[in-house]
Amino acid sequence: MKRVFSRITATILAVGTLSACAPQSETAEEKGTVRVLAPQSDSKSGYALQTVDLRGITDLQTVSGKFVRFFMSPRIVKGKLTGRPAVSRFIKNQEGEFIPANEMTQQLVAIYAHTQRLAQLDDELGAGGINTWPRDVGVGVRVKGGQNNNAYYDGDTDSMLVVPYNQAGLPIAINGGILAHEHFHSLFYKVVIKNTAESKATAHTLEDFVGAPIVAENLAARGRLKPSDIEGADLEEADLQKYYRQAMLRGLNEGLADYWGWMYTGNPDFIAQSLPKEKMNRSMNVDGIFATYELPSAGTVKNSIQVFYKAGDSKKFESYVTGYAYVIGTQFSRMLKSFTEVSAKERGLESLVARKEVAKVILRTLSTLKTELVESETPYYRAEKYVMSFAKELSEMKPAECEFLAGVINVSTDEANTRYSCKKNADGLSLEANTVSAQEVM
Repeated sequence: MKRVFSRITATILAVGTLSACAPQSETAEEKGTVRVLAPQSDSKSGYALQTVDLRGITDLQTVSGKFVRFFMSPRIVKGKLTGRPAVSRFIKNQEGEFIPANEMTQQLVAIYAHTQRLAQLDDELGAGGINTWPRDVGVGVRVKGGQNNNAYYDGDTDSMLVVPYNQAGLPIAINGGILAHEHFHSLFYKVVIKNTAESKATAHTLEDFVGAPIVAENLAARGRLKPSDIEGADLEEADLQKYYRQAMLRGLNEGLADYWGWMYTGNPDFIAQSLPKEKMNRSMNVDGIFATYELPSAGTVKNSIQVFYKAGDSKKFESYVTGYAYVIGTQFSRMLKSFTEVSAKERGLESLVARKEVAKVILRTLSTLKTELVESETPYYRAEKYVMSFAKELSEMKPAECEFLAGVINVSTDEANTRYSCKKNADGLSLEANTVSAQEVM
């Protein structure tokens, strides 16, 4: 982090003639729209300095305003963040721009700038009114065990928490993709799971984020390891349903949030910008039909959970299931990215326009997810059910889009005698299930 912020600061010093550090009295008087030089994530270079207008500022000393209220190393009291505000330090150049003079101030202006853009994006995409403003953001958050290099959306406090970053990549606090990812979690939480029994299915920890669950999942998915290969009793049916539901719900939450990060930045490797070791597991840039199209079948998910239960450390079983959800999520995000590219070509849209159009569809599927996954008593929500919901929310589905989604379901389902195809009717194209013989399947 030191090297990255040092490079940013060195560039700041080179961009123009500076006056002295802006006195606290001057920053205290700045309100409304304030022009700052802020580090903003960039899909090509990782970060770039840009002149940004921070809107709705009420106190530049704490970079507080209409869109964000910051807390430095906060505590949680009665369901709210509490503690002292983060304090900024600026240099003012001859053009009247305020330039962050230390790392913390760089973080504050970057987070504020991205948050106000995400607020505007909410309105543009149809999510206006879901969130309330200003958003509470904790920086320099202290986590038990001294965890670093992560960010969280916490539904209980409706806040985003950023822990210290000590790697050499793009700091999470200025990584627009990760901030957009966490922002989406706030939308998912409020539309899909708030005030339900699943309301804890958002917070993630570094232990859940990486590690052993992926190894075990790969073994199970590729048929090298099955529950029947391991001695001991399987999970009881009620527990299997519980953990299956958790894995699918969290997986969709994470996968759609990853899509949001790509939609916002255009960078399929936005996570790897800050967490390079995660590139293989979380990249949305993949080759090969099965890596791109295939979603986890119900049988694969059930088998994987049984494997974790029977082969893993019983004390870590729940964290294994949580970690597996990220694997599921990546399959969804890759599929949606591939669909967006098909849609862009079919409709003649530029990439950003296509990404936003698909984001609108995703938002419209959230209420269906609440009904069909969270509130439904159906024991095993299948990935293809989400694809069907997604297809229904598409406006005038095009042939290539329909064929893509039918292909996704056909390589993902474990219903051997069912194949999906595109049917034309009065309302346009739709996906239709067809019963086929064993010979046709072969």
